[in-house]
Amino acid sequence: YVELANIGTALLDLTGLRFSDGIEFTFPAMELAPGECVVVVDDPVAFRAEYGTEVRVAGQYSGRLSDKGEDIVLTLAEPFDAAIARFRYDESWHPATDGGGLALTVDDPAAAPAAWNRPESWRASAPSPGRL
Repeated sequence: YVELANIGTALLDLTGLRFSDGIEFTFPAMELAPGECVVVVDDPVAFRAEYGTEVRVAGQYSGRLSDKGEDIVLTLAEPFDAAIARFRYDESWHPATDGGGLALTVDDPAAAPAAWNRPESWRASAPSPGRL
C-alpha cells in the first residue's frame, strides 16, 4: 500500500490527484481532514484481511512498485501535469523493507519533499497504515 497523510491544519481536496509513476491511480472525489490518512492498495481484499476495516482505502492502484526502487510521483488532477510530490527510493536504503515484511516509512513527514530522496530520511518500521 501507499499512504497519504494530512499533516497540516487545512482540509485537503484529493479529488483527481494522480499517482502517475510507479503505480497508476486517480483519487475519486474525496477530502482528507487534518490528521487523517488514506491508502491506495494493490489488493483491497488482502489489505482488509491483514489490516481490518478501520483504515480508509481510496481504491486499488494498477501497476506494481518495484522492490529495486523507482520514482513515486503524485500529480495534480487533469488537465494539469505538474508534480505535487516526486521522490525516488532505492532498495539499498533499508534492505529489511525489500520483502522482509517491514514498511518504508518517512522519518519526518514535515521535512521538505526534496529530503525524501535521501536514505537517511526513511526508516524500516512495522506496517501501521492509518496511524500518523
